[in-house]
Amino acid sequence: MCTKRAAAARDHHAEKTMPEEVTIRIEGLWKRYGFPIPEFVRRGVDRLKRRKSADNDGPWALRDINLEIRRGETVGIVGRNGAGKSTLLKVLAGVTTPTRGRVEVLGRIFPMIELNAGLHMELTGRENVRLLGAVMGLSRREIDAGLPGIQEFTELGEWFDKPVRMYSSGMLARLGFGVAVNIESDVILIDETFAVGDLKFQNKSLARVREMRESGATILLVSHSLETLQFVARRGILVEEGRLVAEGTALEAINAYETLVFRSEQKRLEHRVRSRISSEEVNIYAARLYSEDGESLFEVPAGSPFGIEVDIRLNRPLRRPMFSLGILNAQGILCKWNISEEDGLKEKGIPGRYLLRAWYPENRLSNGAYEVHFAARDATSFETLERIAGIVSFAVTGTRRARGIVAGKIQWQLIPHKDRHS
Repeated sequence: MCTKRAAAARDHHAEKTMPEEVTIRIEGLWKRYGFPIPEFVRRGVDRLKRRKSADNDGPWALRDINLEIRRGETVGIVGRNGAGKSTLLKVLAGVTTPTRGRVEVLGRIFPMIELNAGLHMELTGRENVRLLGAVMGLSRREIDAGLPGIQEFTELGEWFDKPVRMYSSGMLARLGFGVAVNIESDVILIDETFAVGDLKFQNKSLARVREMRESGATILLVSHSLETLQFVARRGILVEEGRLVAEGTALEAINAYETLVFRSEQKRLEHRVRSRISSEEVNIYAARLYSEDGESLFEVPAGSPFGIEVDIRLNRPLRRPMFSLGILNAQGILCKWNISEEDGLKEKGIPGRYLLRAWYPENRLSNGAYEVHFAARDATSFETLERIAGIVSFAVTGTRRARGIVAGKIQWQLIPHKDRHS
């Protein structure tokens, strides 16, 4: 295992091992935190546990990552909390070393992994810029030349000459970000530092990152703001439980991440305790989602019709049986609610067992996780006979971003305004 960092123009060995246009190469990267276990101890543990290897003992923060990133690429890294995103950046920055595998990085790296990383709390903003510049290997002349631009970009005003221990977290991020985007670097690592300052500063920061991308800098950024990633990054990767599970365009990676989250939320909805009110006058045996050909569904493609089927038994005559189905999203917001009588079901309730089917020919649900609430009532007295919260759950998945509660295109027009006085 090894980690190499050197300016491309000076590092002839790196040029031989990695094509010039490839800035970052990761091969078989594994990372586990904790003290290394000596081999003789590992063998003893293996014998005690009667298995061939203890390599599966966790926790692995990264598992067999293989990745190449070329010069000028902006790569967004998405994944759930604890997936290994920040650990990957720390390995690339040299903050922590690989447990196994090989990492090669060409050129000067500027890591923005922690807000106060590399900052001395008793020094002023200006003095910290000089310190960071020196750590990055810049000459005094280069630092002096870059200082005015950094001061202007950060918009810290008089705070630029005050100790950073007096700064808010947002001001610290501004200072670090200002240095990162105004010092010439080949590789920039950004971890959740876009959401600082007001909207004007955020837009300026995003525009500056895009300028750096066009000038040839390689940028890796982690952000939970998917809109930001989609705007800035051209390429995306999804990390889950330390593994690289999807890569492609930024939008493709974001879609894969959202689908992963929705499926996880669906399973959570499946296993949570359901609330139920029952009079024993109605029995519920099963419920499922089904497709046009009658097959059971566990997730629904966005825009595709689907049905909900409830296996039910009526234990007494009902002159006006009334059923209702409510579809709620993972936040508990009611997205759709239908009542059988209002939709035209007028059948009398003769005691017996039935398959109650409700078909949704227009599926306008946005991508996400959903659960279904069901109720059976006697419409003559409006008495609740059976009510189950979470009778079935499902996910809606698709290639479009998840926005709002309902999906669907609208018609847009941009019409030149005609001044009636002209």
